[in-house]
Amino acid sequence: MARFNLKQIKLHVPEYGTDATIVVNEAHSSGMPHLETVYDKEPPHGHKSVAVAIPDDWTDQDLAELIFIKMQAHPTRNWPAWEIPAMDHGAFRLYRFWKGEQPPKD
Repeated sequence: MARFNLKQIKLHVPEYGTDATIVVNEAHSSGMPHLETVYDKEPPHGHKSVAVAIPDDWTDQDLAELIFIKMQAHPTRNWPAWEIPAMDHGAFRLYRFWKGEQPPKD
């Protein structure tokens, strides 16, 4: 049975000047559901698609908050919120950084 109702979101990613499709892949080969993003144009980091594991305690609400959070401009980085765990902290799992949660120790 599916754990998440959120299946697909199409949106514009101003940080990269392109559109993207975000999906929840509950059948990821790792056994953990993943948030997967496919960009229409290759972003500066050179990966047209990115995927990150979704923690067991996350809900659709957590995913929606992450995807639609308004990030403040930062002088040394400019990526969307769902890439912050990996890009800022090398984390392979999402975490609620916007609520003060610390990066996972995996």
